[in-house]
Parts: sequence; C-alpha cells; structure tokens
Amino acid sequence: MAEKAAHHTTTIINRPSIFEVIAQENLSSTIYPALKKIFYYITLKDPEQLKWLNQYFDEIFLSLNTVCQYLYLKKYGGTFSENFYDLTRVSSSTNSKPSNNQLYLGLALVVCIPYLRNKYDMYIDQLQIKYKLQLKEKVFITLNKIIHTCWEALCLLYYIRYINGSSQSHSPLLAVAGMVLTYKNIESSNNEPLAQLSIKESIKNYLLYGLSHSLELGAFFMQFLNWWHSENLQSKFIAYPIPNPPKENDKYISLKNTNKCPICINERKMPTALTVSGFVFCYKCLHKSLMGESRCPVTKLPATIQDMIRIYSDN
Repeated sequence: MAEKAAHHTTTIINRPSIFEVIAQENLSSTIYPALKKIFYYITLKDPEQLKWLNQYFDEIFLSLNTVCQYLYLKKYGGTFSENFYDLTRVSSSTNSKPSNNQLYLGLALVVCIPYLRNKYDMYIDQLQIKYKLQLKEKVFITLNKIIHTCWEALCLLYYIRYINGSSQSHSPLLAVAGMVLTYKNIESSNNEPLAQLSIKESIKNYLLYGLSHSLELGAFFMQFLNWWHSENLQSKFIAYPIPNPPKENDKYISLKNTNKCPICINERKMPTALTVSGFVFCYKCLHKSLMGESRCPVTKLPATIQDMIRIYSDN
C-alpha cells in the first residue's frame, strides 16, 4: 500500500499542470503566423523577385520546423515549446526515455499534422469564396465542419480526462505516439562532470546553449508580433510599408488614365479596386486572377480576395 501510494504521489508531482501543457501548445501555434508575417514584410521589398517566399512558405516552414524539432527532441527529449516550459517526453508504458521509433513518430506528428492542416484550411477557404459550388464541394465543406468539431471535442475530452487524473496524456497525438509529458530532471543534467569535457565539446555545448536560448527569446518576439498584428490593432496602429511603383512597360502606359481592365484590356465591368496596389480591374477578372495566384496582377504584391473593393459610380 505504501509503495503504491508513494508511486502515485510521485506521478502526480511529476505531471505538469493543465495550464503548462496548454501554454506550450499555444506557443507552438503562435510561431507559424508570426513567421509568416515576417516573410510577408520581406516579400514587400521586392514582390517580383521574392514572390516564391510567399508561394512556398509552408514548405519552407515545414523544413525549418522539422530540423528544429528533431534537434530538440534528440537533445532535450521534447519539442521546442515543451522545452521552453521545462517539459520532456517519456514513454507512457515504461516511464523512461522514449525509443527511437516513438521519437520519430512523435516528430512526424508534430511537423506533418500542422502542415497538412494548413494546406487543408487553405483549400477550404478557396472553396468558400467560389461563385458556384458543385455538390461534391458542398459535401466536402460540410464534412470539414464535422471533422473539425469532432477533433475539438476529442481534444476537450482529453483535457478533461487529464485534469481529473484518468489519463496520463493531455493530447490525442501524444497518446498515439505512446508518450506523456513530465518535468525535466534538471538535477541530473546539472551534475554532469564538466571538467571531463574537452575544449571542443565545451565550445559546442556553449554554442548549443546560446542557440537554444536565442530561439526561446525569439519565441517571445514571435508572440508579441502575432499580438501586434491582431485584427483590432492592425487597423489602428499598423501601416504597411509603401511599395515601389510598378515599372512602366508598354502595356501599363497604354492603359494609364483609361477605363480598361489591365487583365482583359477591355472596358471595365463591375469596377473593383485592389487595396494593396490601387489598380482597378473587372470584378470577374480580378477574382479569377486572385484565385489562381494570390498577388496583384500588375504590381505582384501579395493579395487575397479580402483585398477587393467594389467601386460604384453614376456613370
């Protein structure tokens, strides 16, 4: 009885609180939009040459995230956000360091699931702004809502079970990987004999220490940037840098001060302005162009359907 009670007490002490596990998840989800905003600003400097940064941002982030999470899982036993809160992963069955198979499975779930979810959400957004939807597209949108609701309900169920102690894992993804979160054993890591390290190993450790702490400092900056660019603050305090005027080619000069659409070269029908550049197009021409490529057809500045403004005139 005493041994069982002692083991139960140790398990409770080593288990992070629900606030800590939710905080590390929020930190992890903040990095993607904040980094995307940074890439957006970089692209504005030269939209024509740097358009690939926006076009392949998800793939770039996937590569960077994979390398970063692999290094943290290998060295600290937890992801970047988990290590930030002094948490590490252990096997749920043995309560010890996870096997390599569990580590690679956990890495795949951490980096691939968000990537696929972002791609999936982008596809759904494109469907929702189409003029007419086919039956299979309507069914797909409905299924998306059902799947999203079921996933959120499952996550909530895991949170509730974690709070009342009936589950060791707070996340269904961690449960699939067969791992749980616990506090890092700081004492054991601090008791390593530093005197036995060579100069090369010492320099390597200092560099890794500096890199990890600079990433953690950058995480605070990411969170601040994401907050600064929230919808309420963006309209009040943020002004995007003024882009350079487009180069005056023959097509641009011929359409200047006319009522012609820069895309179809005909008289504009349902004139619609693009806020990122100020150019006016036919509504259908601009909508079709933005559906295929999210940038201004003339200036090549990043743009979306939400940047379209219908112009009404008496003429």
